[in-house]
Amino acid sequence: MTISYSTGFFHLIFRWYGSIWRSIYKELIVYLVLFFSVRLSYTLVIPWIDPDEELMFKVRFEAICRQFNEYTKLIPLTFLLGFYVSNVVSRWWRQFECLNWPEDLLSLLCIAVKGTDERSAQVRHRVARYINVTYALAWRDISDKIRSIFPSTRDIVVAGLLTENEYRLLKELNDQEGCSYTRWMTPLHWVQQIMEEEVSKHGMTVTYLTNFASELKNFRTSFRRLFCHDWVCVPLVYTQVAAIATYGFFFFALFGRQHIGGGDVDTIFPIFTVVQFLFFVGWYKVGLDLMRPFGLDDDDIELSYILERNINVSFAIVNKLQMSEPPPFEADKYYNTGLLFEVNDDRRMKMKKRPPKLNTYKKLFDLEKQKNNNGEEKGDEKMGSFMDVAERVIKEERRSRVREGLNRWLPTWKEEKTKEHKTFYW
Repeated sequence: MTISYSTGFFHLIFRWYGSIWRSIYKELIVYLVLFFSVRLSYTLVIPWIDPDEELMFKVRFEAICRQFNEYTKLIPLTFLLGFYVSNVVSRWWRQFECLNWPEDLLSLLCIAVKGTDERSAQVRHRVARYINVTYALAWRDISDKIRSIFPSTRDIVVAGLLTENEYRLLKELNDQEGCSYTRWMTPLHWVQQIMEEEVSKHGMTVTYLTNFASELKNFRTSFRRLFCHDWVCVPLVYTQVAAIATYGFFFFALFGRQHIGGGDVDTIFPIFTVVQFLFFVGWYKVGLDLMRPFGLDDDDIELSYILERNINVSFAIVNKLQMSEPPPFEADKYYNTGLLFEVNDDRRMKMKKRPPKLNTYKKLFDLEKQKNNNGEEKGDEKMGSFMDVAERVIKEERRSRVREGLNRWLPTWKEEKTKEHKTFYW
């Protein structure tokens, strides 16, 4: 089942179904039993076995613990698990995106076969039923839940999605040589033949058939992608590397995290080691659980619900929505009035109205605000556009530079002229 959550922190942390606690509690119990077994061996078993050599055994044991603690620092566990789980989660989400929905295909069907007569209604219902048969035939090969609903193809007949004649024809085609892999494609081929018959015998526009065929192609492609994901899994060697790195790290931590004296405080219970176990082993279990998204785990995708939903929606579109007429036109308060839509209620008034603003709009707004402030300080002086203001600033800067240059050059020029005049006079 798929676990949905949108609650507070404490309620979220202490949930059970789909949580990290349910995923790793067995491994954590086993690990703590082993950890305290090693601890008791160090404190009780060694003195009991050989009291005379107790000091020597403890010195060797402490040396092993220090060495194993150094080994835990050499395993790049964060990098390995991060890369592994990232690929698995991306693959899991891509498989969900491969799930197709019947609305788009059946909407094109209702446009192409738009009549409300008995024959048109039968064509639409027949196409919708064949699409649902394709769901059942394809998904039962990749999902344990759908397989439990339809253990055999005969159960699809019992569910009412296939007739006896269609089941017999489907079985005969599947028994033929070279047709064993086309069972789930057969209903889609029937849909294609039905639409071609609508064009040739009942005058349906070829453009509608082209659009429908394009959508039918995408519909078929999504099933093929699901089969490819189910067939080609994450390479086994990749999973083995992640497993060996994870459990190897905590094997060395069994000895490396033991309290062997020194200046450290003996907390008795390995708090930080347990936190690391929750983090790393839980991380690894996420990758294992999401490897097969259509199984029976807590976070597996609910294909049984999606199948039931698609069957109900497809029949509702072709049998109910298409057979009903849209309501007649009624003038509303926005028709030819130029009013803008606003929700005037207490909840809306309590919320701050902050429409989105583009970055360039914000800059121009700040410049305009600065221009208005400068205009208020100068009284009646009117400011021009932003380009005028910029040009005026540049001119003032140039004038100030010219004045500074003249102020530096004029005294020197006057002094030189005075010296020339005195020399000429004498």
